[in-house]
Amino acid sequence: MKKNYLKIVLGAGIISLVGVWVIDYLAHWLFSNPMETMPYFMVKLALYFVFSILFLLIIKTDKNELLKVVVAGIIVALLFGFYYNIISIIMDKLFDIYFYPFGIALNSLSFLRMGLLGTGLAFGTVHTLVFIGGYYSSKFVLKNL
Repeated sequence: MKKNYLKIVLGAGIISLVGVWVIDYLAHWLFSNPMETMPYFMVKLALYFVFSILFLLIIKTDKNELLKVVVAGIIVALLFGFYYNIISIIMDKLFDIYFYPFGIALNSLSFLRMGLLGTGLAFGTVHTLVFIGGYYSSKFVLKNL
């Protein structure tokens, strides 16, 4: 089966744009205090774009599509959480370096005043929904391509 690389790149673009600039941006705007920074959204856009290309190239969604998309959403949310939060904690604890290259540290954010664990779980859920919503948006837009 020959892959349609234009459709893959367009699909990844739609996944990342709809996911990050619609779902994630609105979640931060409506529920986050303070609002995240633009560099944060740009880094997330790049990560979701690259991950989406890999997903669309490698994963066959003929069977169990929803399950595969949900698992992929969880994986990309965990990758982003690791990059954005765990690496920062490691750098701080091991090397005494305050390393938050983009955006605001998780412990400085609040999702509806839910505390650190609640905020982390809420944003993890939102970041999973970013991929799921973006994937199905791209599928809808590109269904006739």
